[in-house]
Amino acid sequence: MKDDLNILIIDSDPAIVAGLEKSMKRLGFALCRTAAPDSTTDQLKSLSPDLAILGPSSDTSTCIKCIQKLKIIDPIMPILTSCDDGCLQERGTSGPFEGVYYLNPDMVPGEISKAIDNALKHKAESDLRPDFPVIIGQSREIKDIRKKIRNVSDKDITVLITGETGTGKELIARSIHYHSSRSRGPLVKINCGALPDELLESEIFGFQRGAFTGAHKDKPGRLEMANGGTLFVDEIGDLSLSLQVKFLEVLEGREFSRLGGTEDKIIDTRVVAATNSDLWKKVREGTFRKDIFYRLNVMKIKASSLRRRKDDIPLLTHYFLNKYCFEFKKELMHIPAKITDLFLAYQWPGNVRELENVIRRAIVLRDWNFIYKELDMEKVDREKEHVSSSEFDLFHPDRHDDRLTDFFEEKDFSLKKVSKAYVSEAERYAIMKSLEETQWNRRKAAQLLKVSYKTLLNRIDEFDLKP
Repeated sequence: MKDDLNILIIDSDPAIVAGLEKSMKRLGFALCRTAAPDSTTDQLKSLSPDLAILGPSSDTSTCIKCIQKLKIIDPIMPILTSCDDGCLQERGTSGPFEGVYYLNPDMVPGEISKAIDNALKHKAESDLRPDFPVIIGQSREIKDIRKKIRNVSDKDITVLITGETGTGKELIARSIHYHSSRSRGPLVKINCGALPDELLESEIFGFQRGAFTGAHKDKPGRLEMANGGTLFVDEIGDLSLSLQVKFLEVLEGREFSRLGGTEDKIIDTRVVAATNSDLWKKVREGTFRKDIFYRLNVMKIKASSLRRRKDDIPLLTHYFLNKYCFEFKKELMHIPAKITDLFLAYQWPGNVRELENVIRRAIVLRDWNFIYKELDMEKVDREKEHVSSSEFDLFHPDRHDDRLTDFFEEKDFSLKKVSKAYVSEAERYAIMKSLEETQWNRRKAAQLLKVSYKTLLNRIDEFDLKP
């Protein structure tokens, strides 16, 4: 395997590159290539790397841009970096990218070999897939999502993913599948909002010959196609009450019958569902069955809106820029500072999908000017006011949001637990607002909040707050 492995060494210092290349050859890795940190995505792709090593010379920003290019080429490529910024490396679920590992510059050859073997484990377990999910971000919300994905992937239980349109619910579902023991099986998607009931039933469950006019032969449904893998049910909140009854049989007994069929079929598939609806509200209104809600809600992951994780916007912006310039074979564009500021001020009602589409359009047009009209500052200010008031509404006792619903559904629900959680959330919001108002001057923020400087530092660390 060592003879076949193509290792790419990236650093701006020729002496460091020569030293790493020498170490690789001593370890038996015969095929080593080198590149500069500012190489284009096309240049890196032409070197066909299986694994990349980033030397210690580059700063964090350069490392991140280089990692983005490598992940565009191959999403599951293992990357070892000697950059000493802890936020880059995968220590648990803390890094902004998956599959990035720390390589200590002082490691002896045996330790380097072990680090490479560990990094290659994930790649060896997964076949290369062009649609392998890349979840990018270093915000607290993304770290929590990655942690939940890791915790739930190897447990064959139903997962419910909630969140606004464009937040990446399907990306989370794919990540759960590809990190699970079912990853070699199929991942089959069905969108409950895309088809009328009569077509949706036959699409999910299949039909027997003669079940209806035009059914000239047996046809398996998506459930059968997902046997041994994962069935991703998107927009499950749009499923009609009659189909909810049939789907409940699948969740309870792992069995179903085709449309027009007389025999029950046993199915071995995992169900991951997603919705942008408030299912608990639908239960109260009588449009969604309570029993199916509890069957789905074994484990819930909430995809956070982009406006709640704005520190991920620069990272996502550069990733999409690199990705689509590479795909469209265009020269990499520079982002003006005014555009970056506008991106950070805008509330992104369409979330990550909207950001991705805006960047894609800018690359095609080779111009940023349309953004000033599309994301005009008056619109930004109006949305900012709306979101600001929504943030305060978060702590209103009459607000039935997902967080409050979660508490009601837990077995150990208590008023004390709810109060503690909401006080913590209010405290986090107040600290973040004060820090933003003082441009992250911690001493001034502490004075505004009327707490000691040490107390503020402890809270910043506890809440994992970053500028």
